Amino acid sequence: MSALRILAPAKLFSPWLIDALRTSGAKISVEGYASGEESQSLLSSSAFDLAALPDTAIFPLLRAGHLLPLGEALPSPLPAEPQFLHHYFDPANQYAWPFAFTLLAIGGQGTPAEVPSHWKELAAGRIPFRPPPSPLYSRFLFAALAHGFPPSPGSLAAQGGPTSPLGQENARIAIDFAQRLEARTGVADRIVHIPSEGSWIRLFHWSIPRGCSDAKAAGAALQTLYRPETLGRLTSEALLAATVREARQAVPAELLRNPNVYPLESLLDRCVFARVDWLPPSPAAP
Repeated sequence: MSALRILAPAKLFSPWLIDALRTSGAKISVEGYASGEESQSLLSSSAFDLAALPDTAIFPLLRAGHLLPLGEALPSPLPAEPQFLHHYFDPANQYAWPFAFTLLAIGGQGTPAEVPSHWKELAAGRIPFRPPPSPLYSRFLFAALAHGFPPSPGSLAAQGGPTSPLGQENARIAIDFAQRLEARTGVADRIVHIPSEGSWIRLFHWSIPRGCSDAKAAGAALQTLYRPETLGRLTSEALLAATVREARQAVPAELLRNPNVYPLESLLDRCVFARVDWLPPSPAAP
């Protein structure tokens, strides 16, 4: 029996998914990471057979030679909608294949009118807010607040690096990904807004790390992970939106109607990536 070691965001894998992958005959182990920084560190220091990674991690990992071509494990491409393919970090999708996404949003307690619904409402500095936990997305956010959304490469160069405003650790308003803000909606009066002018998309991909010991087993696992019923259930439990249209047939109707999880196409068209290729090379991972 082959062994399959998987790196994935914390809480992405449920027992039922591990059982589904075991049908291929592989022994499955999963290690979770809490941030993009941690994922890159783990891939640089340990051997994995599969990794679920955000777009911000793909570019630096490819530059460092840490990912293998998917074609070595797959006889044919995996399914995905065209708008999620062929982006700057992997133009031909040779090394990373999308499976889910979420958008940066504004959340807080109160009525809808009391929670900002546009980035410019935060730019004046009158509303205390907690910036994104990710230093990378905080840098992009502060550049946009200073120069307008979406930020340009020049505005990022002028943004020397984000720091949390003093005394705002417990601010009523928080900036984070809709996936995480929606997970907290059990709190009374919590509202989540994705600004209509657009936001940052965080696109998750499956990749095969350089340390993969069994490309055939990795390819078989990927084919299982992209089965519509599997991908639909996986993304729904994680409060992510599936990039495969057929998988959405397995998504609960209530979640499909939630615009913070499945935004309108017109809004998605106005969303951008946090372009790590616009930043100076740094040993720090996004």
